[in-house]
Amino acid sequence: MPGICGIARHTPGPIQPLLGAMCHRLTHYPWQRASEQISSDGTVGLGAVLLDQAAGKAGLSSDHGTLCVFEGEVYDAADARATLVRQGLRVEDDRMATLLVRGVWLEGRRFFERMHGSFAVAVWDGEKKRLTLVNDRFGLRPVYYVHAHGRLTFASEIGALLQDATIDRAISPTGLGQFMAFGHFFGDATFFDAVRLLPAGSVLEYDAAEDRLSITQYAPVQDEASDVSHLEMLDLVADRFVHAVQRSTDDNTTGPYGLSLSGGLDARTILAAVPSHVSLTTVSLGMPGSMDHDAAAVLSAIAGRRHHQHMLDQAFLTTFEENLRQMVRLTDGHYLDQGIVMTTLPLYRELGIKTLLRGHAGELCHMRKAYAYSLDAESEQIRSDAALRTWLLGHLTDYMIGSVDLPVLSPRMGTDVRDVAAAAVDAALAPLQSVQPPLQRVWHLFVRERLRRETVASLHMFQNFVEVRVPYLDGPLVDLLLSLPPEMKLDATLQSHILQRVRPEFLHVTNANTGAPMNAGPWRSKLGHLRMKVFAKMGVPGYQPYERLGLWLTRELKPLLQSTILSERFLDRGLFDADRVRQAVAQHESRERNHTFLLMGMLILELAHQELFEMAPAST
Repeated sequence: MPGICGIARHTPGPIQPLLGAMCHRLTHYPWQRASEQISSDGTVGLGAVLLDQAAGKAGLSSDHGTLCVFEGEVYDAADARATLVRQGLRVEDDRMATLLVRGVWLEGRRFFERMHGSFAVAVWDGEKKRLTLVNDRFGLRPVYYVHAHGRLTFASEIGALLQDATIDRAISPTGLGQFMAFGHFFGDATFFDAVRLLPAGSVLEYDAAEDRLSITQYAPVQDEASDVSHLEMLDLVADRFVHAVQRSTDDNTTGPYGLSLSGGLDARTILAAVPSHVSLTTVSLGMPGSMDHDAAAVLSAIAGRRHHQHMLDQAFLTTFEENLRQMVRLTDGHYLDQGIVMTTLPLYRELGIKTLLRGHAGELCHMRKAYAYSLDAESEQIRSDAALRTWLLGHLTDYMIGSVDLPVLSPRMGTDVRDVAAAAVDAALAPLQSVQPPLQRVWHLFVRERLRRETVASLHMFQNFVEVRVPYLDGPLVDLLLSLPPEMKLDATLQSHILQRVRPEFLHVTNANTGAPMNAGPWRSKLGHLRMKVFAKMGVPGYQPYERLGLWLTRELKPLLQSTILSERFLDRGLFDADRVRQAVAQHESRERNHTFLLMGMLILELAHQELFEMAPAST
């Protein structure tokens, strides 16, 4: 669902029309509906924008001076309701917001410690004049906030916050540096100095009477110790994964279900574990002749599922800028991506899908394929904190600025991208010193930083069209995965074991990441990978990648670069060294160096500037 928003004031004052403007900004499509509620004393106003199919499950609730707004899902809501009833509280309706209000009455913040799911909630206690903001343990529903001028303003999107003309729009050198270093943000940073993101598993309390704000973490991501054997551990992972998938598909009211299916490991393993009685449609995305399409079609046929192939043909490139601008609007420009999935989002609704399963976080099972966090032979030799830090700084920034001559940012920004990256990594590693061995911290960083910032932005796009569930981010499963020794979760060991138990025939289907079946031996796997690389370059059907963004930027998308990051408007902003920008474009066009993601980062930032920094606010 699109999100929530709200305003809490130190002193009573006008709430409208600002609250209405914030809700309007969160309403992107005709199938979304907005609702608002303002306290009787004019101190607080809450708003929610929901999907048409979310009626009764989320939204606003009021109860004896307490207001509540909720979005998302709590997977163990029935258990929480039963606990309240046993303690003497009545919960008269099925709305989650009502349940949360009663839970907060009884137990305060401790009530959320038992919650598993994907949610963000705000509760206003009229008697205590206190607003409480809470999110789930992985921060899957973004909540941005600003505390200034005697009030707290919050929203699921920064664009909604910026309807307030009093919010400072100064760009954050730290946020800019992080985005250009990693392709995503660390900690609570954003592009704006004034705007922060609520940390995962946190409780924010705003005392309106005192104009005081505090944040505490109620559910830090932790691992669990275990002394069981290797085989018993594999079986336990399989059990928890199957349970996570079943929990994601066990509600008849949230189907029919869909699954974004590629030819890799993560969605394949989800497909294998979905119960046969569940109505499920699989959807693959890619260029004509891509290996992902071929593998996904075979997997769906084996499982007996309806399958749809969405082709990225030449028509996609003609609407590339339009899709990218839409992506920037939905994610506030805080998501580095080519916008390819934007073309598929309406498709899920057209296919009648109400809840979509995604394979995000499957990398926790096989960290050799985890984007910039991918482990290699060098990482396996890490034995010290210093070695880990050096490896992280190199690998996390390589695909963005690894081939760029310094400096990247202009002198007026007062900082350097690599300095910002070092500070961010140090801050992220600081609370993980007890995690041993040092290499194990990469898994924790992947959950705490990349999944919480990059993946969550991606999920927010989908949530504007359908509900989304991520089985790999089931709390008990993540706890177990974090506890496993690194050597168990480097390759396909865990997912191969799961498939061997629930659908072994999937092991014979080609893995689009390797070019060979999952059960292939070492030599067959090496041959398959080599064949895939050679045939892909030759343009052989069945061996094509699902996109060629780097090449597109030198050909079909070259005019877009000319009109954006090479424009005087962009260069005159003074954020980047103009000579470095021109040099990076020239080097990429000549194929002297690959600057694909650096150029996309600057392109997205420019579109975000046009969409957010230059947006006229609606109200003070």
